[in-house]
Amino acid sequence: MFSILIVLLLTILAVSPVSADPFTRIIDGRELAFEEIYFEDFSESFDNWLSEGNALVELDRGRMRIDARGGMTTVWCKKEFSGPQLVEYDVRLMSESLESNINMILLAGNPDAGGLIAGTKERDGTYSQYHTFPNYLITVLNAVSKDKREQLRIRMRYNPGFELIGECWDEPLIFGKVYHIAYLIDPPELTIIINGKAICRTLYENSLLSGLHGFRIWQTHSLYDNFRVSRLLENNE
Repeated sequence: MFSILIVLLLTILAVSPVSADPFTRIIDGRELAFEEIYFEDFSESFDNWLSEGNALVELDRGRMRIDARGGMTTVWCKKEFSGPQLVEYDVRLMSESLESNINMILLAGNPDAGGLIAGTKERDGTYSQYHTFPNYLITVLNAVSKDKREQLRIRMRYNPGFELIGECWDEPLIFGKVYHIAYLIDPPELTIIINGKAICRTLYENSLLSGLHGFRIWQTHSLYDNFRVSRLLENNE
């Protein structure tokens, strides 16, 4: 009887949702309160993730390795998220990368009855395939600015339609360095934070309230860790 109780207890703990005390962050001069609802450190399995495309996606010593030097991929977290939230993770660009492309798709949804994950076999990772259903598409990569300098360029788009909503420039990403990237989704606002610094804040005319998050990578070799989603709590002012 005792052994049965132990098994039941371990089963309950294994399927219990993330439970954490509320915490605060200072974002662009505002103190905001959050509650963690999902965390992934890539230490055990890919059960909650699905990749599309021809890149190598694998676990590597407690990190997710995405080697897309020969192609492209979108790696979805299969859990659907809703409401105002903070999405964050650590990423490192590997020095042998051909590009510095570490894009993100946020709150992706599919109006079809089958849903986004059910239709994954119809997609091979081609970029234009993600322009046909609702999502916030954030492109993050080094590019040449108007004054002929290499800088980090961030573009914030809305789909369907691949509509450019905002663009920001900052110091270029350094290969080999670990960056902490966060997206504060507080409709209709979306703010991008890198290493604690708010880089972009954009107002979207169309607010997406729920959907999936996915890493979108092209011609880049990168390592990901500590993917976390936290609910934005009310009464933060």
